[in-house]
Amino acid sequence: MLGVLFGLLAATCWGFSAILVRLGLQHIRPTTGTWVSVIPGCIFVMALAVVFNWDDITSLAAIAFVWFALAGLFNFALGRFLNAVSIQRAGVARATPLFSTAPLFATILAIIFLGESVTPWLLLGTVTIVSGIALITSEQVR
Repeated sequence: MLGVLFGLLAATCWGFSAILVRLGLQHIRPTTGTWVSVIPGCIFVMALAVVFNWDDITSLAAIAFVWFALAGLFNFALGRFLNAVSIQRAGVARATPLFSTAPLFATILAIIFLGESVTPWLLLGTVTIVSGIALITSEQVR
């Protein structure tokens, strides 16, 4: 139950984040907003990691740092920049649901690069996500 609560809190934080990005983009460009957002976030998360997981950090293999650095590049830097641009151009209500398609792309990439299995439930989920994307993007812009 605690995991579900944390998941709902995370979703709430992402919802607030989208609103705050939209408000911030009224005053600065998406590139500047990305840096203003990424740097404090990186410092905060690094501080938490050092305080709570120092032993784990020092025992990691070098390749793990490479993989996490690449994840940070795609997630926090590039992902956040594209997030800001899409919110600026499409609006919060249209752009934010599209961010929820991340599991679809993760699944496709996991099948291609990690050899994960395709199951009937996976196909059903994929069809559901694609249907949602079609409904959201087909809506007329006001």
